[in-house]
Amino acid sequence: MRGWTYQKADLRFSGSLRRALMLGLAAMIIQTWGWAAPTAVPDGEVPSFYVRAVTGPLAGKSVCYVCRNGDRPVVIVMLRDLSPEATSLLKELDQAVNRNRASGLRCFAVLFSDKPQRDSARLQTLAFDEKIELPLTIAGEAAMQGSTLAFPPEATLAVITYQDRRIIERFSFSPGGCDAKARQSVLVASERMLRPDRPE
Repeated sequence: MRGWTYQKADLRFSGSLRRALMLGLAAMIIQTWGWAAPTAVPDGEVPSFYVRAVTGPLAGKSVCYVCRNGDRPVVIVMLRDLSPEATSLLKELDQAVNRNRASGLRCFAVLFSDKPQRDSARLQTLAFDEKIELPLTIAGEAAMQGSTLAFPPEATLAVITYQDRRIIERFSFSPGGCDAKARQSVLVASERMLRPDRPE
């Protein structure tokens, strides 16, 4: 019995060591790549997740913008490509945020990339050339799979509006689909969150 007890203690130590190693590896991934898998949350809620900020005051850091924005109304733009229509949407959302900053509206964009160095430079150039102030970030798309943020593989651009972590509206666009009319729908949905009479 005594030997069995010691064996059990050894197994517990081994399990604790494995957990510590896994946590350490996760921390290294966040530090190196700027993203971590979203935590499990009920359907319809936005999970906490880390991205690498490329522009803005926190550039170069791993940031959880969902955590930082708290219960504010927020727009998340998720991109698989930096197309001209994506650029137009980001510029228009940036203007909407500036108009409604006092009301708490926030927005950030996430470019999914397997070449973070190259695409970070592209985001920096975009922000400079187009004078976009909202945070542009980068992440690996694998981190989003299976979460409430996942969107159709054929889409190149997706938008989620949410407040207090509760998803309000979703949009996804195939290449060429985010035209002026579609962008206006996103802007209306974004500012609709600020209305006191918005349906719950």
